[in-house]
Amino acid sequence: MSSLNLYKKYESGYRRHGKNYQRKYPNEELCRFIGRKFNQVKNKKKIKILEVGCGPGGNLWMLASEGFKTYGIDYSPASIQLAKKNLKERKLKADIKVSDMTKLNYQNNYFDVIIDIFSSCHLNHNEGELFIKTTSSKLKKGGIFFSYFPSKKSLMFNSKYKKKLVDKNTIGKIFNKKQIYGNSVLPMRFLNMGEYNNLLKKYGLYPIYNETITKTYKNGKDFFIFNVIEAIKKKIL
Repeated sequence: MSSLNLYKKYESGYRRHGKNYQRKYPNEELCRFIGRKFNQVKNKKKIKILEVGCGPGGNLWMLASEGFKTYGIDYSPASIQLAKKNLKERKLKADIKVSDMTKLNYQNNYFDVIIDIFSSCHLNHNEGELFIKTTSSKLKKGGIFFSYFPSKKSLMFNSKYKKKLVDKNTIGKIFNKKQIYGNSVLPMRFLNMGEYNNLLKKYGLYPIYNETITKTYKNGKDFFIFNVIEAIKKKIL
């Protein structure tokens, strides 16, 4: 059900606003992650990186320009077309397609890195767990999952909207112009760091890096906290 909402919301937004509907430039924490892990790697062409929920390619073009074998999926056909155009304008290449992040239609043990930047948070509790299970199956042994995900310490989760939970972690429809992500027909799921770590371990992904990033908005009147997590797959499941 939330997948259908995702499609309707983002397909409409991309068709109306084009590539300006989402960020044009790569996520800052993703850039830091790439720098930490791969700055000294000379042959990046052997490293396969998949971004789920890639949108119009704001992260993909950075990954492709760094020389990685880059893949991207999104539920919205309009966003995939925009991503292809974005890459073509920069004379870059990536393997991108329309797909559901809970299924990931690739062979098992295929990717070196899978990244999720504020995308799987729009899945509900059960779908989110399925996504982690599927992600683990697609990573090679020693592969890394990188996630930038909403924390329950965010003001939004602890506001009056907590009364609108559709499950223990997920807020339903939100409309409040006073909050930075307060104009959404999509659900938004929040996890504290411990909950996220336990979920990852359940499916063979072991956290090796845990940080939180606090961002303020509306001249400091609103704040949103993100979990930044790297987890390694230690064995073939």
